[in-house]
Amino acid sequence: MTVSVKTEVRYLNEEWRHRGELASIGSRESRRANTSKHNVFIRDARAKRDELSLDVNGFVLVDHLSTVTDFGDEDSVKSLYYSEIERLTRTVTGASEVFITNHVVRTEDKSNFNSAYARFVHCDYSLADPRSTSLKTIESRHLDPADYNGADFAWYNSWQPFDHEARSNSLAVIDATTIAENDVVDYYYTGNNTGNNASNKSAMPLFNPEHEFWYFDRMRTDEVLFIKQLDTRDNYAQTCPHTSFDNPAAPRDVPPRRSIEVRLLAVFR
Repeated sequence: MTVSVKTEVRYLNEEWRHRGELASIGSRESRRANTSKHNVFIRDARAKRDELSLDVNGFVLVDHLSTVTDFGDEDSVKSLYYSEIERLTRTVTGASEVFITNHVVRTEDKSNFNSAYARFVHCDYSLADPRSTSLKTIESRHLDPADYNGADFAWYNSWQPFDHEARSNSLAVIDATTIAENDVVDYYYTGNNTGNNASNKSAMPLFNPEHEFWYFDRMRTDEVLFIKQLDTRDNYAQTCPHTSFDNPAAPRDVPPRRSIEVRLLAVFR
C-alpha cells in the first residue's frame, strides 16, 4: 500500500503562463508575490522504488555511503564527494563523461535564501535550449564543443541527506510522465543578486491537478536521490520539478533536514 501525505506546495502563479515577461524570484518577498500555495497529495515512493527510471519518471533512489564526514568542509566535498558522485552518476546513467558544476548544502538557515530549503516547485535550469546550455559548460572547461558533435547531454541533481535521516522538510518531486508540454515556463532566479539576464533563467511549473508528487520517507544518509533536470534526447524524461515541503507526518521533535545537492552534466556518446 502506498502511503501519502496531504500538504501545501508553492507553484508559479497562473498569470505567468501567457505574460510577455518573466517572473523574478530571489527573496521570500518575491517568492510570495509570484507563487501560490496548492494542496497536493505526496506519495511515498519506497514501495515502487525498483519500478522507477530516470529516463521515464525523472527520478531514482540509489544506495551510496559517502566517505565524507563533514559536508561543511568545502575541500572534502570537492576532493572526495565530487569524485564519488561522478562515479555514481556513470554507474546509474551509463554516461561516458560527467562534469560537476557546483553543489549546495541545504540547512534550515532562514537568513540565507540561496541555501535555505527551496520552498517552491522548480527546475534548476531553463528548458528552452538544453544543448546550448550543455555546450557552454563544455566550453567553460576549455574543451572544444566541436568534439561533442553528435553527443547527447542530460543534466541531473544528486540529493543526499547527511548527519541524520530526512524526516522533516522532505524533498518532493513530480513524476515526469505527468507533466504536460506547456506546464513549465521560464523565470529569473535573482537570489544571487545577479539581476535578470539569460544566465539566470530557470524554470517553474504551473499548477496542474494531474501532477503526481512523490518522495522517499525517512531518506537515510546512505541513500542518494537522482533527479533529471534537462535532456537533449527525444522520448526521454525532460525534467523533474522538485520542492521542499513540510511533512505533516513527521514528528515535531525531529531535527531539521540537512542535505547536499550536486548539479552535474552527463555526456552520452
